[in-house]
Amino acid sequence: MKKILVLIIPALLLFSCLDDDAFPRIENITKGGKWTLKIGSTPEEVYSQLQEFAIDKVFDLAVVGRNSFSKPEQVRDLLPFYNSITLQNPASGRIDRAIFYLDQDKVSRIEAGGGMPEEVFQWPLEVSDGVSILGGDPLDVLYDKLVTIYQMPAYSNYQIYLPNKTLNKPFDPDMANYEQWNFSFETEVRPNVRGRSNVTLYFGNGVLKKIHHEYNEATVYIDVQQVN
Repeated sequence: MKKILVLIIPALLLFSCLDDDAFPRIENITKGGKWTLKIGSTPEEVYSQLQEFAIDKVFDLAVVGRNSFSKPEQVRDLLPFYNSITLQNPASGRIDRAIFYLDQDKVSRIEAGGGMPEEVFQWPLEVSDGVSILGGDPLDVLYDKLVTIYQMPAYSNYQIYLPNKTLNKPFDPDMANYEQWNFSFETEVRPNVRGRSNVTLYFGNGVLKKIHHEYNEATVYIDVQQVN
């Protein structure tokens, strides 16, 4: 019996333009607004507008220009707004990091290692349970342990990274200190054709000043082969 094998071209090729003369389409909105977004809104208002807009879409926000943090004290008040944090050793000749996933205001999972970290039951592994961060630790315990760990010479230089901002968590007030946010999302235009929007939001004087929208369309190529 013959079977049908369906192959989808990798995403790298997915968004080649259908018509180089028509795409990308670029908009720069400085008056009124677009989608649920309104020019002149505060960062907190824009975040709420994005939450409404994202009900039927999947995307998160990149806070452009936000670098890593060097001390736990710098992220203490930010932890409730994120689904994970990453600690990485900048002095290592290879990737050396620990990722703490957060759910319901506690550590839900820990991964550690290099490019493909593996799940571990605690971090660091070589220190006592009273100091190591464990799955189930509440956020306040996580913070207190981080402070203790950063007092150890082996970990004092680790950098702390926050992920892109997911919209299922409350607004992070620190985002208002940055003038650009970026996000991307896809839509189905018609069968086998996908649209992709890349959006940058520009803030100034505490309000949204400009929405830059770059839009592309592409065909989803499907290669159907018959195999025995």
